[in-house]
Amino acid sequence: MILGGSRVIYKNVIMKADERNDQLKFALDILNHPELLQEEYVREWLTHEENKSVYEECRLYLEAGLRKEVGERLDVTTEYERFNRKFMHRPGRGIWRWTAAAAAIVIIMVSAWWLAMNSDMGLREVIPMANVSSEQVVPGKNEAVLVTESGKTVVLGRNNMSDVEIEAGIVVRDDSVKGVNYSLGKNMAVHYHTLKVPKGAEFKIVLRDGTEVWLNSESELRFPTVFTGNEREVELKGEGYFSVTHDDKLPFVVVAAGVRTKVYGTEFNVRSYDVNDVNVTLVKGRVGVQRDDATREYALTPGENARFEGERPEITRVNVHKFTAWKEGYFYYENERVETIMNDLKRWYDFDVVYVGNRVKDLKFELWSSRDSNISAIIGLLMKTNKVHMKLEGRTLIVSEMNR
Repeated sequence: MILGGSRVIYKNVIMKADERNDQLKFALDILNHPELLQEEYVREWLTHEENKSVYEECRLYLEAGLRKEVGERLDVTTEYERFNRKFMHRPGRGIWRWTAAAAAIVIIMVSAWWLAMNSDMGLREVIPMANVSSEQVVPGKNEAVLVTESGKTVVLGRNNMSDVEIEAGIVVRDDSVKGVNYSLGKNMAVHYHTLKVPKGAEFKIVLRDGTEVWLNSESELRFPTVFTGNEREVELKGEGYFSVTHDDKLPFVVVAAGVRTKVYGTEFNVRSYDVNDVNVTLVKGRVGVQRDDATREYALTPGENARFEGERPEITRVNVHKFTAWKEGYFYYENERVETIMNDLKRWYDFDVVYVGNRVKDLKFELWSSRDSNISAIIGLLMKTNKVHMKLEGRTLIVSEMNR
C-alpha cells in the first residue's frame, strides 16, 4: 500500500484546544492510516469542531500536494513554504501559530509517501502517461434521480437548501451537499419512492425516521415516504451505507439481492452489485442477516462481514474500512483483483473497461486514493507496478498485462 510515516496511537491523549501540534500529528496519523476512522476514539475525536477542522484542512492540503502528474518531482522546499503559508497564520478565530517542527511533520509525510510511490517496491520506473487522456473522464458528483410511485422523475442534488414538492402533499428538502431529507416533511401520505444514483455519482438521503443512507454509484433505494406496520423495510440494489435511527419496537430491514439485514439501530454497509456476492459489514451496533427464504438468522458483531454466495453466509473478521472507505471519500484496496478495482472505478468515473486476455483480471494490487483524484493519477499508480498496461481511448480503458 502506498503509505508513509510512523503510526502513533493517541488513545490516551486528551486533545486540548491549544495543543495544535498534537491535533496536527493526530490528524496526519489518521490520514496516513485511514482504517483508524473505524476506531471509536477517532470518531469521538472528530466530533469536536476544532479537531474536525484541522483534519479536513490537512486532508485537503495533502491531497492537493499529492495530486501531481506521475513523474513530477517533489520539491520539499516548495512544500514546506506552502505549508507555512497555509497553516502558520490563520485568519478568523485569532492567529494559530504552530512550530516549524509541526510543519516538518507534513513535509516528512509527503516526502515519505512520494518516495514510497517511486521506491523499488515494484515502482521502479515512472511510466510516461502520454497514452492517457482523461479530459472527459472526471470523478463522480453528488446527484440522483427520484422516481415516484406514479412514475414522475425528479433530478436531485442541483439545489441549495431548497424545498421540493415531489408530489401532492410530499415536500422534501434537497441540498447539493447534504442530499435529500424526508425527515422534515409533515403529514406525508404513504407512497413508495425509488432513489436512483447513476454511474459517476453518489448521494445521501435522510429517511422519514431520521435514518441516513449513503448510496454509491449505480445503486438504487426503494423506500416508503412514511414507515408503517411492524418494520421499517427498504430495498437496496448496489451499495449503501446505513446509519439507522434506534427503535427497539420497530426494527429496520434492508433487503438486497435476496439477503435480509435486520437492524435495531446501528451503522453498517451493504454491497449487492452481484447477486452471488452480497456483503454485509457491521461497523457498530448489531444486525441479523439471512436469505429471504431462510429461517435462520445469523448475528454479526462490529468488525464482522457476512458474505453470501449461497444460502449460508461466510462470517469473518475484516478491516471494516475496506468496505466503507467509499463513504469517507476514498478507494481502499488490500490485495484486491484488478477486475474488482476496475468495476468500482468504472462506476465512479463512468467509463468502460476492455481486458486483453483473462489473466490480467486476476492480478492483485493494494491501492489507496481519494475519489476526487484524476483518473490519470490512479492509472499511473497501477501502471507503475510494472504489472499492467492501461490505455484510455475516449471513455474506454484498455487493460493488459505488462510485457516482461
